[in-house]
Amino acid sequence: MGAKFFRLLRIVFALAVFLLISVQFLDLYHDLPRSYYAHNPIKTQFAPSLIKWLSTGAVLAGSAFITFCVLAGVFGRVYCASFCVFGVLMDILRVPVKFFAKSKFFKNSKIAKKSKDALKMSFKRSRNVLRATFLALAVILITCGWTTLFGLIDPYSLYGKIMGSCIHPVIAEFVNFTSAQLYNFEIYAISPIDGDPQISLALFGLALLLLAVVAIASMLRGRLFCNTVCPVGALLGFIAKFSIFQLKLDKSSCVACGMCERNCKTECINTKEKSLDFSKCVLCLNCATSCPKSAIKYGVNEKYRISKKEVENCTSCKSCSTKANFKVSRRAFPATLASVGALLFSGAKKDTKQTKTIGNVSAYGVDGTRADKRLTAPAGALSIENFLENCTACQLCTAACKAQILKPSINEWGLSHFMQPYMDFSDGFCLYDCHSCSKACPTGAINFISGKNKRTTKIGTAIFNPDLCVVKTDGTDCAACGEHCPVQAIEMLPYGKKEDSLYIPHVHADVCIGCGACESICPVRPHRAIVVQGLAKHIPAKKFEESMRIHKTVKEKPKGNAKKQANPFPF
Repeated sequence: MGAKFFRLLRIVFALAVFLLISVQFLDLYHDLPRSYYAHNPIKTQFAPSLIKWLSTGAVLAGSAFITFCVLAGVFGRVYCASFCVFGVLMDILRVPVKFFAKSKFFKNSKIAKKSKDALKMSFKRSRNVLRATFLALAVILITCGWTTLFGLIDPYSLYGKIMGSCIHPVIAEFVNFTSAQLYNFEIYAISPIDGDPQISLALFGLALLLLAVVAIASMLRGRLFCNTVCPVGALLGFIAKFSIFQLKLDKSSCVACGMCERNCKTECINTKEKSLDFSKCVLCLNCATSCPKSAIKYGVNEKYRISKKEVENCTSCKSCSTKANFKVSRRAFPATLASVGALLFSGAKKDTKQTKTIGNVSAYGVDGTRADKRLTAPAGALSIENFLENCTACQLCTAACKAQILKPSINEWGLSHFMQPYMDFSDGFCLYDCHSCSKACPTGAINFISGKNKRTTKIGTAIFNPDLCVVKTDGTDCAACGEHCPVQAIEMLPYGKKEDSLYIPHVHADVCIGCGACESICPVRPHRAIVVQGLAKHIPAKKFEESMRIHKTVKEKPKGNAKKQANPFPF
């Protein structure tokens, strides 16, 4: 089997992984089967696997990180070309360049000439200092618990920001618009999407700008990001430099035609010097399939190959098994161990937006709302600290949320947690039986929680202010919050004169789970009469029992002299 077969196999496999991961961002009606989440392809992503390993301590959670590091040490950067969704996206964005360059319709046009020039890649020296800097920066950010900032250079998180804050809301709004237009003609073929998929215009613009930058860089320089900014590429590139098997340029067969160099998307082949920088190679195999002399070969690294002369002179002393034949600097080895050791520890980040609170109350307030309203983390997050520490803002949970209440933040969590999702109860609430976000989260920021356990997980407490309620201010009956509470945490008590028949809410704090149903339905503006005060750490909630009821109706006893009326329907 030749290089063309393996290249085709890599492309098919990479597209399959790309589509399987992308489908979750595009699952507008949340119809993905349970089997998808049981074998979620997002578990194959490098950085999320590492963060989940650090957050849970389970080796199985970090299996993808360990596996791809081992594969890089044996075969090279297998992950970058076949599993990294951001890398595949860059390859897809480069397809239009090839189309314009080869299309007969655009022949001799300016766009065709520029496309042909963009396709002609040339060798560039590896920017090792820049790559090492971003790798060191990634280690520091993960060590300090600044996963949001790490998400700005992590390839999977960048892909998630583009999909979750740009592609997903655009498609969702288009579906809702189309559905509304068809309804006018009594056509009900397309159902509207539940909840409000809209996000901040600033966040949408940022995601769109990111997509534009990635598109331009990919069209002009191929995998430029992979060998400059990407910390995953830097780590795997360092390991691949000493891999057992490597691509190499056969100097005896090479005629220096430059075909391999022009087709190399990572600019790692130098035909003048007849050399190949394998630390930059992502194993796309474009070079091997374009070489007319088959001078690009894949074999054992020359550093580990034993020559015939060495075999003839061997005395079978077995000293070679104890000597360092890998040609790795003694100073580099401890430095590598120190870097890996730093990854195994993570700390919490204290944000300046936090305010002092008493007891188990969230320290994050919401600007422009009541002072006692506090942000909370979704059920399964265990605590706000765990959520903020392990979330890379990939936006997968925002796309998976059936109620569309998980929104990317701007300053809600503070600027150091930019774009990390927060729960917005303005137009919706956390569905009682839904646990989609916990199934989707790849990093352990939201751990899986079953629907049964979610019903008894307390993430916040509803705080009622009677001075804002319409029952007191307008003398009008409401009871919307009590009717919408799924756990019976709100009891309506008699208020005012008996003849007015007014009732006002009372919150059973131990029963309330903080789902936000009461807050979302409250009609009072600008400050709602009932809001959710998030908890810093999630705790179990009590189940409502009739003995907790404050207002107990008393049945009127029949008068002693009153005769029982005859049953008009004796049969």
